[in-house]
Amino acid sequence: MCGQLKVFGLVISLMLPSVAFPREMGEHPYAEPGPSYLRKFAEDGEKIFVLERFDARGSLVDRSIDRVSGEIIINGAVERRIAGYDIQLRGLNGCPALTVTYNRVQTWTCIDAVRDYAGVIYNKRAHVILCKTLMLSTAQGQAIPASCFALVGGDGEPYRTVNDDENMVFLGLAEIGKTPDGRSRRPDLEQAQSLSKTMGFQNAD
Repeated sequence: MCGQLKVFGLVISLMLPSVAFPREMGEHPYAEPGPSYLRKFAEDGEKIFVLERFDARGSLVDRSIDRVSGEIIINGAVERRIAGYDIQLRGLNGCPALTVTYNRVQTWTCIDAVRDYAGVIYNKRAHVILCKTLMLSTAQGQAIPASCFALVGGDGEPYRTVNDDENMVFLGLAEIGKTPDGRSRRPDLEQAQSLSKTMGFQNAD
């Protein structure tokens, strides 16, 4: 487990009312929030899920906060079910290869590595989970395209933010999708994907 966490440490429409929340540090579409922002939502002995919705201008227009009971379900490399919400990591395709080099030395199936990694972060270590989306309204059963972050640490360990999108790409468990005209759907993660390939985390099937 410690070895796995060292790998993690390498990782670098219907409109709602137009009244926006005051802008705070961390409240920006998809920007990675710092631990201090996430800690504002923390509750002792509880796991908290925060869903923030932003409009096209980048203003926060809705925030829901739920206590998480039971385990978070990891349905795939980019699929999560959290507090009754179906979340899909935006702009990513899951498991581009059947096997991956996990923990830098072990060959695992991609889905097993996803469930091991995400199970540790989401179900054992996270105090707060924050997902950010530009989807302002969601029909029941509809997956929400979002970027997701987890607050981990405490009990003598410094608090830090885990970027799920970036880690999935860096560990070779997901790859960046393309638009119909071939443009990257996640230019912010191109460096992480390049580094993943350089380090050989994806195995050739």
